Amino acid sequence: TITAFVQGLDKDAAIKRAQETFIPLMQRNLLFWIPVQFVQFGYVDENLQIPFLSVCGLAWTIIISLFAGNAKKAVEEETEELVVEMNEASNGITAADIKMLEKEIVKAAEQESATKPKTKMLTR
Repeated sequence: TITAFVQGLDKDAAIKRAQETFIPLMQRNLLFWIPVQFVQFGYVDENLQIPFLSVCGLAWTIIISLFAGNAKKAVEEETEELVVEMNEASNGITAADIKMLEKEIVKAAEQESATKPKTKMLTR
């Protein structure tokens, strides 16, 4: 959506955010606007209905803004939580262990390339 683009979210994050916020947002929408319409048509004088709805619209915009918050910050916090979970699940694997594995992989790749027969390029 345009809002997600403005807030710096990619397509997947925008879709996920929309799926998570649609139902709560619709509930708030109905809880706000149904009583507003009831009051407007039942109690507000006809020549004051437009200013009344303008004020209600401003209040609704503030509510939505507070509910939406900063989407990019929420995604960053989610990523940070995932990193913490991954660190806890690593069972004590350290950076030194990873470096050692990298060296072993490079060494195995070098040995494999050394044992393969060299092919000659044909030139014209």
